[in-house]
Amino acid sequence: MDGASQAFGGGLKFFSEILEIQMRNVEAIRLAQQKTLAGVGVLAQHQAEMLDGILRRSLAALPSSLASGSDIRAAIVGQIDSIKTAIQEGQANSNILAELAARSSGDVANTLQSRLMALRRSGPCRIPAAAADA
Repeated sequence: MDGASQAFGGGLKFFSEILEIQMRNVEAIRLAQQKTLAGVGVLAQHQAEMLDGILRRSLAALPSSLASGSDIRAAIVGQIDSIKTAIQEGQANSNILAELAARSSGDVANTLQSRLMALRRSGPCRIPAAAADA
C-alpha cells in the first residue's frame, strides 16, 4: 500500500507541474495577444490620423484649384504638386506604419520567445534543442 500511495503522490506532483507549465503558457499567450491588440490599436490610430490629415489637405486645396479656373496651366501645375506631395506623404506614412508594425511584432515575439526559453529550462518536460530551434 505504501508503494501505491507513493506512486499516486508522484503522479499528482507530475500532474501539478504540468498544470503549472500550462498555466504559464496560457499567460504568455494572453500577454502576446494583449500586445498584439495594443499594436493593432496604435496602427489604427496612426492610420486614422493620417487619413484625417490627407482629407483635410485635399479639401483645403479644392477651393483654391477651383478659384484658379481661368489659368489652366497653373491649375494643372498645382494638381501635379499636390499629387507629388500626396505620394511623398504616403511613402512616409507607409514607413511609419511599417516601423510600428515591426515594433509590435517584435514585442510579441519577445514575449513568446521568453516563455519558450523558460519552458526549455523547466523541469519535467524539457524540449530538445533541435525542436525549439525549428
